[in-house]
Amino acid sequence: MTSNFCKIINSIFSCFLDIKKVFFFFLFFIIVFPKIPLISTGFNVSIRLEDFIIVYLWILLGIYILNGKIKISKNIIFFWIGAYLLWGLISTMIGSFRGEITTLLFFLRRIEYISLFFFGYILIDKENLSKFYNLIFISFGAVTLIGFFQYFKVFNLLGIAQKFISYLQPANIRFWVPTSKVISSTFDGNYDFGAYLILIVPFLLLLLLNYRYSHKKMLFLGFLSSMILISLSGARTPTIIIFGTVVAIFVKRILTGPKKQIFISFLIFILLISIFSITSKTVLINFLGRVENLQELNYEGIQRFLHTDQSMISRMEKWSLTWNSFLANPLFGIGFGGFSEHYIGADNQYIQTLGEIGLIGLFLFLIIFFYVIKMNNQTRRYLKRIPSDKAKELDKIFLLALSIGILGLMLDGITINTFDSSKIAMCLWIFIGVATKLNALYEPKNN
Repeated sequence: MTSNFCKIINSIFSCFLDIKKVFFFFLFFIIVFPKIPLISTGFNVSIRLEDFIIVYLWILLGIYILNGKIKISKNIIFFWIGAYLLWGLISTMIGSFRGEITTLLFFLRRIEYISLFFFGYILIDKENLSKFYNLIFISFGAVTLIGFFQYFKVFNLLGIAQKFISYLQPANIRFWVPTSKVISSTFDGNYDFGAYLILIVPFLLLLLLNYRYSHKKMLFLGFLSSMILISLSGARTPTIIIFGTVVAIFVKRILTGPKKQIFISFLIFILLISIFSITSKTVLINFLGRVENLQELNYEGIQRFLHTDQSMISRMEKWSLTWNSFLANPLFGIGFGGFSEHYIGADNQYIQTLGEIGLIGLFLFLIIFFYVIKMNNQTRRYLKRIPSDKAKELDKIFLLALSIGILGLMLDGITINTFDSSKIAMCLWIFIGVATKLNALYEPKNN
């Protein structure tokens, strides 16, 4: 019995020292579990449990690199990421010298998000790619299930975590606990949950429409669940983006796909319209907000809406403040976190980026994602030149879905700080890291 106990302890200990297992646990953790703030910094940045896991991952990675177990090959995206972070550091330092309310903690948070790119790039290989994809599906299933539990008021995971953590931390640190009117699952709010679905739904749908991939029933159930949840979530912009994305994928498949896929696509498309019709009352209420009726949707009605809707008033105040700050400091901005005294986010990724790190900073920010989309298309061309199988087909779908998801998130960034949301940013940078690794694996000189 003692021998078995020692084996169990050794097995657990070996898992803690296996960087790939710790990384996969972390990916599952950040998606399925709510953020757990532990230490207040006095700013709008708290030190959370996942921060300690990331530090531990970097310690393990350093040990692996020193022992020669891991080697890092270069990619051009390293240059653009480095340039973006360097410009952000310069802007933040200049903002601090000018006396702006700026802290390096906001800059360190950006570094933390982007650093996860390297774990996706370094730790994922051909041997564990299938585990990575399976983990995406498992975590999505958990998030979806929790979303339905929340809607039907079975339990609220964020509320339970709030009560548990309140016994372990100071009273000034609290979770954002959503009301019963929105679905946020394990995310900070319904818009963050919508952003997550923007990233995942294209992957599910493209797999569902691909004739080589099995588990059609599970994929269909997942896709159907995600469409119902986003319709009921109350997140207006993500709902538009997701339905628009799905319609675009279906239309392309109906126009260009094989006959069998056209028939399946048409049936699913009809079902999608039915879902939208069933939930249309909720969707219209969410979209129309406080506009009394459809007859007011003219120029005067829209102007009245913009000047009476509290959400739009708040957004326009933030946009005005941030835009004026950009005009005063167009080159460097005022640094990351420069607006923390007034608000957490400007509810527009691009205006806030302009205000924080200036025009050059926004250019570097955008070029990273446009480069990723270009790189994904390049990798897909590489894959077309070599014999295809189920695994390579899955890789092609992941790359296409990621490009679609990035474009969707960029649209979503018009009304929310999508790329600054921690859970979304962490997932996105890990996915980009994996896509960059696929580019290196399938580059002609490596095949």
